[in-house]
Amino acid sequence: MVMQKMQLRSLWGKGFIFYAISVLTITVQFFFYLINSPRLSVMDVGGWFFYVTAACSHAALWAFIPYAVSMMVALIVRHSKVAAMVHVILVTLLNALAYIDGSVYSLYKFHINGFVLNLLLGEGNSEIFTFSPWLYLKMAGVLLGVFAVNTLLRLLAGRCYDRFHRCGFWPALSVLILFALFSNLYHAYAAVMQKPSVIRSASCLPYYFPLTATRLMIKLGVVSSEDVIKMNFKNKKQTTDLNYPVHSLEHRVHSTSKNVVLITIDSWNYRAFNPDVMPCITHFADSCSNFTSHLSSSNGTRGSIFGLFFSLSSIYWSDFELSGIQPLLIEELLAQNYRIGIYPSATLVSPPFAKILFSKVPNLRTHTPGETVYDRDCRITTDYLQSLDTLGSGTQPFFSFLFYDLAHGIELSKDKLYRFKPTWEFADYMKLDNNIDPTPFLNLYYNCMAEVDSLAGCVLQKLAEKKLLDNTLVIITGDHGQEFNENHKNYWGHGSNYSPVQTHIPFLLYDPGKPSHTYRHVTTHYDFVPTLMTEVLGVTSPPSDYSMGHLLTDTCSRNWHVVGDYLDYAFIVDNHTILEKQPSGCIEISDSLLNPLEDYKIDTRKLNEAILSINRFYK
Repeated sequence: MVMQKMQLRSLWGKGFIFYAISVLTITVQFFFYLINSPRLSVMDVGGWFFYVTAACSHAALWAFIPYAVSMMVALIVRHSKVAAMVHVILVTLLNALAYIDGSVYSLYKFHINGFVLNLLLGEGNSEIFTFSPWLYLKMAGVLLGVFAVNTLLRLLAGRCYDRFHRCGFWPALSVLILFALFSNLYHAYAAVMQKPSVIRSASCLPYYFPLTATRLMIKLGVVSSEDVIKMNFKNKKQTTDLNYPVHSLEHRVHSTSKNVVLITIDSWNYRAFNPDVMPCITHFADSCSNFTSHLSSSNGTRGSIFGLFFSLSSIYWSDFELSGIQPLLIEELLAQNYRIGIYPSATLVSPPFAKILFSKVPNLRTHTPGETVYDRDCRITTDYLQSLDTLGSGTQPFFSFLFYDLAHGIELSKDKLYRFKPTWEFADYMKLDNNIDPTPFLNLYYNCMAEVDSLAGCVLQKLAEKKLLDNTLVIITGDHGQEFNENHKNYWGHGSNYSPVQTHIPFLLYDPGKPSHTYRHVTTHYDFVPTLMTEVLGVTSPPSDYSMGHLLTDTCSRNWHVVGDYLDYAFIVDNHTILEKQPSGCIEISDSLLNPLEDYKIDTRKLNEAILSINRFYK
């Protein structure tokens, strides 16, 4: 028994030295992730300190798995050579995985996930990747070479332990803990201070999620909230890893400039778009182009509004935010001397739309006073109606964005809960389950939507009274949908799935002088900017130079429409079949009602084209 304990202790010590060596080898591989990426150009001293410590501590987590498995094998089989061989094999496979992931990141700008595995291993992969027998032999040779090197390193670890009779456990562990603490705390500080070298390099590490603590930093006095806002509006130069737009915009001369009014309703359930709930907007729709199959760019506000103003997936959010790139729509409006008025009910600071969308807008309004959501919705309406007296009397064209929040907040005073009954008096989320009757909750929501409709109706009426509709485009849409368990999967609200209930929203376009029309082909939020740029601002560049969309009236296919953000996104294909890449990296495939499709065959060629297409604004 004593001999067995001594053998296990020796194996534990030798294995730990090999574990420390494998941490270093994986760390070196992580360095090539950064060196082979355009993000290398933004690195500074602080960024390098962060990346060294982050790569090392993250590699330690990777390398711990083979070490732990080999120790379990040792305890089970009681054979040191078998355990050592298992450790070497697993570290070799880990080195191979790190290499493959680095190659994927270099090509696709994200790490291995379910979509990539499907491209590599799924049916039709030969259409994407062509591997000759010689290449397979070369790969096998490289793998054997890595195995041989790791075997030698494992023997070297054993010799070191036998010679020095110690494994340096506590010093090595202390260093790794210090590295992990430093990299996370420094990242939290860098996230507040907007240090590109740290934030950008962090994404090079596969599935690495460092600490962010803006509120804690403010509370501790590391930085003030005023400094955070100032830094958020600080202009930055575009970095070399982005190629946006692909080409400089080209224009044609146009004689008259139309005004643009964009009315957006947060969390618009398509069922509320009817004459009973929303009489003002549905009546106005009679004179509009109605796009009945319109899809948002996400199931949450952040990705939806980003997609609406950039006509790009919010996969680009962090890169655009750090680069200070503003929407080309806003840039073009300012260049053409538009008066831009932004009227948000909810704050524009969180999410930081003020920074990423409107930082160049003069006299930007970031907050609206009001005790309740309804108060704030009323306030933006009142303020905008007053502004129309000035806007309507001038010759300068204007762009107005009104963003109503009441349907998202779902709260009204009792005296306004009279239109639809029975109704809850407030949104009691604790009651929600898969079996509850949604009617009272839905009626509360309908009452809120009726108030939003009334407020929007006041805006439309004032535009008509001032005769501004003669020269003003009016767009009415939502950011995303709002679910009331329509799929019978116990989903409520938004941000939880990509079914039509959360992504299909109304989209109305009033264009003076053009007859109303109903368009039934699929359109998306990505089509908004190309339509305005082409038909209002005189931009002649193809939409593919600056967006992922088309003209709204273009009936071309929007198959493989991407929704979501960097960690959780999906492709919508074939009558709203949903191919979702979850944060874990796995793929979940379901139909429009969220029923799993176990036998669905992914078209790997089209998947590859879709992935490359959404990444085309990276160099």
